Amino acid sequence: IGRPIANTRTYIVNPSNQLQPVGVPGELCIAGDGLARGYLNRPELTAEKFVDNPFEPGGQMYRTGDLARWLPDG
Repeated sequence: IGRPIANTRTYIVNPSNQLQPVGVPGELCIAGDGLARGYLNRPELTAEKFVDNPFEPGGQMYRTGDLARWLPDG
């Protein structure tokens, strides 16, 4: 649908949190300064969806559950 907004990073990963190459589908994950802290009064859902970011030590990323893939033009 487009590129991430400033201060936001997107990753497309496989179930093992490995980055997917161009054209290969995987789960869309979002990270960055604009990321929420979690769901209000839903600690179990927060723990499931807001996980440690393997690409940025100390950071978190949100697992959207959406299937996506990078196109050759980004």
